[in-house]
Amino acid sequence: MENEIQFNLHTNQLEIFESASRYRVLVAGRRFGKTTLAVIELIVRALQKPESLLWYVSPSYRQSKMIAWRLLKKTIPESVRAKINEAELSINLINGSVIELKGADNEDSLRGAGLNGMVIDEFASIYNNWSVWHEVLRPMLVDKKGWVLFIGTPKGKDAFFDLYMKGARGEDGYKSWQFKTIDNPFIEANEVEEAKRNSPERYFRQEFEASFEDFVGLIYPEFNKSHVIEPVYIPVFWERLGCIDTAVSGTTGVLKAAIDENANLLIYDEYYEENKRASEVASQIKEEGVKWLIDPNAKETQYRAGESYTLWQEYKDAGISSENAQKDVHAGINRTGEYFKTNRIKIFKTCVNLINELERYHWQEPKETIKGEVVAEPFKKDDHLCDCLRYLIMSRPSAPEMNIEETINPNSAYGRFLARRRKAEDFTYARNSS
Repeated sequence: MENEIQFNLHTNQLEIFESASRYRVLVAGRRFGKTTLAVIELIVRALQKPESLLWYVSPSYRQSKMIAWRLLKKTIPESVRAKINEAELSINLINGSVIELKGADNEDSLRGAGLNGMVIDEFASIYNNWSVWHEVLRPMLVDKKGWVLFIGTPKGKDAFFDLYMKGARGEDGYKSWQFKTIDNPFIEANEVEEAKRNSPERYFRQEFEASFEDFVGLIYPEFNKSHVIEPVYIPVFWERLGCIDTAVSGTTGVLKAAIDENANLLIYDEYYEENKRASEVASQIKEEGVKWLIDPNAKETQYRAGESYTLWQEYKDAGISSENAQKDVHAGINRTGEYFKTNRIKIFKTCVNLINELERYHWQEPKETIKGEVVAEPFKKDDHLCDCLRYLIMSRPSAPEMNIEETINPNSAYGRFLARRRKAEDFTYARNSS
C-alpha cells in the first residue's frame, strides 16, 4: 500500500489485538469498545492477507446490520474498498479479501466455504451458542486453520463462561481477557458511578464489571454446594431408580438414583452423550436392580428408512424396560425445589454435567398469552439432566421396605447403627405409651 493506514485502539484493546493466540475470548462491560475492536480486527486481518474470507457473526442479522455494518463502512478506508454489497452485508477489498456480516439466528446462512477467521460478537446472547460454535462455525475454520475472537458481556455462567475459563487456564490455544467498562479510558468515571447508583447490584456487576453472575431467574436457587458430596457406599437394599431423557439426535441424558431409608434421593451416576442410538446408550447404562423411567415422548412414533419405530421400544429391545415418567413441568419443578430446600437430595460430585445444568437452569423471559396471562417457562437449553431429576422426584420415591435381620450383617457398622436407632425408637414409643 502506498499510504499507511492507521487505527486508534486504547491500551487494553491493543493487548487483545496483538495477541497471537488462535482463540481469543474477550469478556468486557458495556461501552468498553468491543465492536470497535472487532471491526478494526477484521479490516487489518483482511488487508494483511490477500484473498481472505472473514466473518462477523452476531446474535441476529438485524443486530449485525444495525451495529457493525454502519461502523464497518465508516471505519474502512475508501482507498481499499473494491465493492460494497448492501443486500448481503459484504465488502470486497482491492486485494481480493472479503468481509461478510452474518446473523446466528439463521444457521443456514452460516454454512459455506472455509474461513480465515471470524469475530463472534455477544456470544453469550446467541441462542444455542454452544451448538452454533461447535457444530456450525468451528468446522469452517479447519482447512485454513482460521482464528476466532469471541467478544461479549456475560449472561450468567453459560457456554461463554466455559470458553472464558478455557482461556484463563490456557487450554487448547485459548486465551482470555476480562475488562470492566471503566477500563475504557474514554469513559468518564462519573458516568459509571451514576449507572451504579441507578442499577440493581447484580445487574451492574454483570453489565458494567463483566462479572459472570448466576442467572437472576434461577429455577433452583435452593441448590448449593451442600447438596454435592463425595461418592459413598450405597447399601444393596436401597431401591434404585434410573431415568432416560431420550433424543433421536442431540444429547441423551440419564440419571441413576438410590433411595435411602428416609426416602431421600442420592444421585450417584449420570450419562451425557450426543447422537447415540438407543442400543449404544443401553449398553452403557444397564445396571442390575434399577427400575427405569423414560421421557413419555419416547413412545411417539418416529420414521427411519420408511419404517416406523419408537425409542421406548428400541430401549426395550436393548434390554431396558421402562415406565413413563410424569411430565408436569411446573409441578415437578416445585416438588424438586422442595427436595433441595429440605435437603432431601444429595449428588455425587462425579455427576459434573448435572451440577453444571443445575447451576445454569433458569427461566426464560415471561411471555403473555392471548388471554393476557404472563407465563414463565424454563429456558430450553442444556436441561436434559434437570428433566431427568424432575422425573425421578415426580415418581414419588419411597423408603425401601426391608428386614434388617435378613439383609444387614448385625455385626457390621451399619447393622449396629440401625440396631441402636431401632432401640431408641422402641424406647421413645414405650415412654410415650406409658
